[in-house]
Amino acid sequence: MQNYLKRGFTLIETLIVVAIVLVLAGMAVPTFKDSIADAEVASVKQELQRVRTAIDYYGFQHQGQLPGWDGITWSEIALRSQLMMATDSAGNWANIGTSGYPFGPYLTEGFPANPFNQLDTVLITTDSASFPAPDDSTGWVFFTSLRLLRANTAALSPAGDPVCER
Repeated sequence: MQNYLKRGFTLIETLIVVAIVLVLAGMAVPTFKDSIADAEVASVKQELQRVRTAIDYYGFQHQGQLPGWDGITWSEIALRSQLMMATDSAGNWANIGTSGYPFGPYLTEGFPANPFNQLDTVLITTDSASFPAPDDSTGWVFFTSLRLLRANTAALSPAGDPVCER
């Protein structure tokens, strides 16, 4: 009579392998989490650079006047229209290709959403002191007195720096 050996893993061997896999997963998850946060921060930087470049180029073509001024007051509608439509030298806007409106558009893909709160709205403030802290109520804040666009988010980068100050 032949003695057959049973092949396979014992319970102890299986538990050791499972424990090793769990330890490795526990080390990898925080790394992936930081990678996602780093990607969001990089995305905010990229979107800020794109919109800031559009604002600067608009100002260059309009004798230093920033977008958002409609001749009477600052408004988000004027900001969006002046950056995404054709404009004349006075800042009036019209559809792209309209005769007499040779400038723009400066943002051809629309106004970007803030990657942290998914909002593309812009709060325009003429006084930086009137905006106490980021609150995620809008995607962006445009400080006209500083000539600066910032992300309106209370999020922190993986390094602990405020994202809004990028």
